[in-house]
Amino acid sequence: MGIGTGAAYNPQARHALGVGRMSALALMRDYLTVIRGLLAGERITHEGETVTLRGMRLGIVPPPRTPVYLGALGPKMLELSGELADGASLNWCTPEQIAWSRERIDTGAARAGRQPSEIKMAEYIRICVDDDVDAARIALAKATMGYALGAKVPTERDRRLGYRAHFERMGYTEELAELDLMRTQGASGDDVAAAFPEEILLAVGYFGGADGAAAAFKRLSQGLDTAIVRVVASRPGLGSVRAVMEACAPAAVAAA
Repeated sequence: MGIGTGAAYNPQARHALGVGRMSALALMRDYLTVIRGLLAGERITHEGETVTLRGMRLGIVPPPRTPVYLGALGPKMLELSGELADGASLNWCTPEQIAWSRERIDTGAARAGRQPSEIKMAEYIRICVDDDVDAARIALAKATMGYALGAKVPTERDRRLGYRAHFERMGYTEELAELDLMRTQGASGDDVAAAFPEEILLAVGYFGGADGAAAAFKRLSQGLDTAIVRVVASRPGLGSVRAVMEACAPAAVAAA
């Protein structure tokens, strides 16, 4: 079971949900505490900063004993994964960022007296396969933009939060700032996708012919306990979907 903050750090999102100012970290601490307890069949009494339950338990007997993974990118949320979760769900990570995340998780586990090996790491890795390499590049760029850039040019505060902060932690501040400048000058989404740096795309995913997909997936999976192929279709229809599935079949990845 995966849980995460969504846009809880965003005042507009909280307003839409009718909730006031809160710490996203406190929210996830409360959620992990009560959800893991409920799934373990416990009767939960918990009074936290964001969640209060009194004598609550699941109406499912026996309860579904389900591992709970926390969606985590930043250092504090990763440490919370190590402290309270069964695993961490990463996203858009270079192999170096996976290793950095593992260190943060292990720090949280040690603080809670847990064995770091108990906390698993999972991530889905985006792969786009097409003989038309440029079509594959544009498709992956469009899949990446909404995360790395966001729907609009970020404020200084926005740049310190969420996925934008994540991509900047990986060293792409200047490249993203150049794309922001294009957007402020009226560039279209297609223009920005065409200008999106290949270096970033190939650092966190793969685009190109089928012959390079398995090796790229294997490289990008280093350090993960569970790696999932996330298909990025380069064109309508099932052809490009099937191409990714065949190129990244387990046997192909193992042989790469």
